[in-house]
Amino acid sequence: MTAQTHPQVTHDLRLAVRQGLLPARGGNWLAGFGNMFSKELGRWFHTRRWLWQLLIWVIIINGFAAFMLFVIPMLQAKGAQTVGTGDTAMIPPEAMGFYWAFPLMVLFGIAGVVILAQDEVIQERQSGTAAWILSKPAARSAFILTKLFSNFLGALIFIVALPGLVTLGETYLAVHKVISPASVLAGSGVAWLALAFYISLTILLGVLFGSRGPVLGIPLGAMFVGRILAGFFPPLAYVLPVTMDGVAQMVVLGMPLPAMMVSQLISTAVLTIVFTLVALWRFRKLEL
Repeated sequence: MTAQTHPQVTHDLRLAVRQGLLPARGGNWLAGFGNMFSKELGRWFHTRRWLWQLLIWVIIINGFAAFMLFVIPMLQAKGAQTVGTGDTAMIPPEAMGFYWAFPLMVLFGIAGVVILAQDEVIQERQSGTAAWILSKPAARSAFILTKLFSNFLGALIFIVALPGLVTLGETYLAVHKVISPASVLAGSGVAWLALAFYISLTILLGVLFGSRGPVLGIPLGAMFVGRILAGFFPPLAYVLPVTMDGVAQMVVLGMPLPAMMVSQLISTAVLTIVFTLVALWRFRKLEL
C-alpha cells in the first residue's frame, strides 16, 4: 500500500463506521453477518425505538391485563354486572393475567411486527442501501438472516418477554400467587412462534415484491381473513396459525391440546422455516 492510497483507505473505513458497517473478510454464505447484525440491532437498541416499543406493548398488553385483574374484580365486589366473566370462572386466579395477555401478544403483536418489518427489505432496495452493502464482502444470505434475527429478537423482548414479566408482577399483586414458570415459558414460546411466522412471511414478501402494498396487506389479510375462513372451513386451522392465541391460552392453563392445535403448532414452525429458506434462495437471484 502506497502513501497516496493510505488516506483513501482510512477515509473509506471512517465512512463505513458512520454507516454502522465495517469491511468483513471471507466469502462464505455468512460473510459480514456480525457487522450487519450489529447494525440491525442498533436500530432496535441504539435509537428510541426500544423506548416506544416498550411503552406501546406494556400499555396495550399490561393495561388490559390490569383492567381484568383489578377493575373487574372491584366491580364484581360492588355487585356490578360484568360481561364475559362466566367463561373464566374455572380459570385459576394465578393464570388469569396470562389468559388475557397472550391473545393480545399474538393478535396485536402480529399487526405490530408486520408494520415494523414491512420496510426491512423494500426500503433498502429502493434507497440503494442494499446494493451498496452487498458491493462489500457481505453475503446476501447474511443480509436476510440479520433482518430476520433482529426482528425475532426485538419481538421476543418487547412484545413477549417484558410484558410477560410485567404480567407476572400484576398477577402477584392481584392474587398473591404466581403461575408455574414452565407454563409461562411454554405459552410465551407459542406467542413468539406466531410472531416469527409473520415476520418471516413479511421479509419474504419484501423480497418478492417491490412495493409496500402486498408486503403489508398479505400478512394482515392472512391473519384477519384466515380467522374468518377457518370458521367456515376448519381444516384451514390445521395449517395456518389462525388460533395461536387460543393455543397459548390452553398451554398456559396446562390443558391438553386437540389435534388441530398440535398440527397448527407444527405447521407454523415448518412454514416459518420454509419462508426463511425461500427468502434466502430468491434474494440470491434478485437484481438490485
